Parts: sequence; C-alpha cells; structure tokens
Amino acid sequence: MIDISIPLEWSMLTYPGDARFEEYPYMTHEKNGVHITRLIMETHSGTHFDAPFHAIPGGKTASSVNIENLIGPASVIEVKGDRISAKDIPDNVEKRVLFKTKNSGMYDTFHTDFCYIAEDAANRLVDLKVDAVGIDYLSIEQFGTKGMKVHKILLSKDIVIIEGLNLLNVKPGKYELLCLPLKMDFDGALCRAVLR
Repeated sequence: MIDISIPLEWSMLTYPGDARFEEYPYMTHEKNGVHITRLIMETHSGTHFDAPFHAIPGGKTASSVNIENLIGPASVIEVKGDRISAKDIPDNVEKRVLFKTKNSGMYDTFHTDFCYIAEDAANRLVDLKVDAVGIDYLSIEQFGTKGMKVHKILLSKDIVIIEGLNLLNVKPGKYELLCLPLKMDFDGALCRAVLR
C-alpha cells in the first residue's frame, strides 16, 4: 500500500490566495481532561477532490459525486515536460488516471511553473471516458489561467479531479486507487488516497 496523500499540517503548501491551514489545541488534558484540536482549512486543502460545483454553477456537490469514480483500477502516467498534452496519454488507460510529473518534488515552496494539464489532454481524457483525473500538485490548471477552462472540460462530464497527490515514490503503471473523501456537501472534499 502506497500513501499518496500529503500531510495536513501548518507548514503545508497552499495555492496563492487560499487560506493557510491552521490547527491549534481547543481543549487540553491539563485544562479540560481531554484533548481536542480545532482546524481551520479550505475544502481544497492538501489532498482533495474537486466536485463539478467547484467550477460549474449548479454542478454536483461533493456528496453527490459517485464515490466509485474515486475507487478502482488506475493508471499512473509519468510525464517529463512542463505540461501534459494529449500525446502523453495512451489509448489503454484505466478509468482513473494519475499524472506523475516534476511536481511531486516541488512541495517545498509554491512554484508557478508547475506541470499542468493542457486543454487537448483534458479533451482526450473526456474521449477516453475516464472517471477521475489526478495530478501531483495543487491544481491541474496552468498557473495564471483565467476561467478554469480545463476544470470545466472535465467537470462538465462528471470527471472528478484529484489534486494534491504525492507520486514521488510511485512507478508508472497499473494500480488500484482508493481515494476516500470526507462526506462534505461542498465544492470539494479532503481525501486520503492510497495505491496498491
């Protein structure tokens, strides 16, 4: 079993403009006889999935998405360049496609030149009728892009997007993906994702 989630912690990387993850003791053993931690975060903190409502007004919210989209056979495809294009995607992919890129080594600080999914690749994934697409950084979209074009191509076809994966120690190939989101009825949800 390979855990491909990134840890939720104060020092974790966040997308520019997003709220920083915060945690602090709300109750302590010394004061309250029990320990409870309070968290402040976004639905897109750490490893998470985007539901259609994230980019499409009136789209499905996280708890309305078919959870089977996030569980089952998956292809891990390694892409060496600065963008993922249609030619990087073979014909024989599984229903869940995860992209391993240079990004998995870039969680130290935010980089604007992260590898992203190009529009032609998104359209190819739609043609291949995949259920989920994942990437090893905080967004599938090229930094600075307006209008969430790639998100809309995928989410309009009910293809869920998994962001914030760590595939650094994962070899390309076929796996079983288990990506379980918290039951949250919002624009996305935090996930624990593993491969086996």
